[in-house]
Amino acid sequence: MSVARVAPFGPCLLALSQLACGASIRGGYVTRDTPQAKVQTIAAFLPGHCEDASHADRAPRIELVEVVETPSGRTLLFEHRQGYDLLVAENHFDDGPDWVFEVVLNGGDLVRQWRVPRSLGATGKLRVGRELEEIPRAHSFEAKLASERLSCSLVPRSSDLPHGSTNPIR
Repeated sequence: MSVARVAPFGPCLLALSQLACGASIRGGYVTRDTPQAKVQTIAAFLPGHCEDASHADRAPRIELVEVVETPSGRTLLFEHRQGYDLLVAENHFDDGPDWVFEVVLNGGDLVRQWRVPRSLGATGKLRVGRELEEIPRAHSFEAKLASERLSCSLVPRSSDLPHGSTNPIR
């Protein structure tokens, strides 16, 4: 899968809708949202309840979050958004029963953090916010969030919970 890195741009990152105009991304990349050859989906999540920093309900802008394994054994996260490029998170670490995937956009102006459970049927969480600090890990990094702009529950795609569920955000 060949991918071009993209150049920095301004504060349009929260919507992530401007990735086509270019972004500095650490811990991942964007690519065309086309079927990815030879990857195995480990887990898939639909957006649940989303809210902004003031706890106002927000419509989710993501369609699907997938955790996949490549033929070489790498674990990646794909964030699909209708009409936009695929955001691929390569940076991840284990945190108890969860995988935590993170990308830092625009040189630290924005962090997207997905906390996805390894166990079937459990919910996950997407958090978007500003980076406070970056902590190096063995083969990755952990970004501490200074503030949270958006949070969404991630409901397993195979769940009986309704789309947009108010399933608790962890």
